[in-house]
Amino acid sequence: MTTKPFFFMPIHKLIPFLICAIFVLLPVYAQELDANTIVEDGFIQKMDDKVAMDLSLNNAYEVFEVRTPNQRLVIHPNAATNLRYNLNYRFISVGFSLAPDFIPGNGDENRKGETKSFSLGTTLIFKHSFFEVSYDRVKGYYLDNTADFTTLDPGDSFIQFPDLRYKGFSLSAGYYNNSRFSIRSLTSQTERQLKSAGSFMPTFNLRYYIVDDTSGTSGTQKSNNWETSVGPGYAYTFVAKEKYYLSLGAQAHVGYLHTKLTTRLNTGENVSDQNNVLFRWDGRVGIGYNGDRFYSGLYGTLSGTQYKQENTTVVNHDTRVFYHLFLGIRLDAPNYLKQKVGAFEDRYLK
Repeated sequence: MTTKPFFFMPIHKLIPFLICAIFVLLPVYAQELDANTIVEDGFIQKMDDKVAMDLSLNNAYEVFEVRTPNQRLVIHPNAATNLRYNLNYRFISVGFSLAPDFIPGNGDENRKGETKSFSLGTTLIFKHSFFEVSYDRVKGYYLDNTADFTTLDPGDSFIQFPDLRYKGFSLSAGYYNNSRFSIRSLTSQTERQLKSAGSFMPTFNLRYYIVDDTSGTSGTQKSNNWETSVGPGYAYTFVAKEKYYLSLGAQAHVGYLHTKLTTRLNTGENVSDQNNVLFRWDGRVGIGYNGDRFYSGLYGTLSGTQYKQENTTVVNHDTRVFYHLFLGIRLDAPNYLKQKVGAFEDRYLK
């Protein structure tokens, strides 16, 4: 599997550069942490004068699972693990992810084909609300359950879909009512949760994505999909000694999915529309260390989505386990950044 360069830097040079920037070079210029503002009756420590940077591994890639009365299709990209870099300051977080071959589980292109993937996202977290925007692009998939359709001996190739493409934009927005509960301490790490707290957390999701088989043969399909969902949630963080934490959370959503399906035939294109009601749920558990300078954690999420395609017997079903392993550091923010972002917060967010 190959990956596209980021800002024209080859991946084999980009990753070591990022690692060095976080853990070797930048700490030389960082000074010792000063006392930071303790707010909300001692429940939260704000790290407003620090920039947080981290590297993480996750398996948040897009898969497709379709079930009919007679068969089941499970389609995966050849990208078992993503490497993500995040830069966080105060209320804003930006990051990108790639799926390089050198990570165990990636590669094996002879059997599973080539996958190219890229993801970019940003998150804004305010006192009682948060917003997340992301873009994902994947090209090249394979049939994970090939053995259900043909004999698959060790070393044999899986059925491959090299021209299957996915592109998606997503927007999430949420509200949390307890000001003593810090979402930033779990996501951007620009705050520290010093005492245990939880919060009710309803969320709204909007997503547009395209799945397109561009192989050029008759019978290929392209789907344009609009998906919205809304539902309640709750999260709680247990804190020990102000640095160690256990996080639990759950969400349930009901939503609407509109699909425009285009089938390319020799005689022209056949276009149909579907409107489906979908159900989604998530359960998450995480453990971590959130010190003054360094932080790390491991999160696990069990997620399920299901909907029945309109006017058919086909049921789309997806139940997955996600993980997110990260390690990061906080460094002194440049004075210019502190002044500009601080002025923006004082004017618009307070």
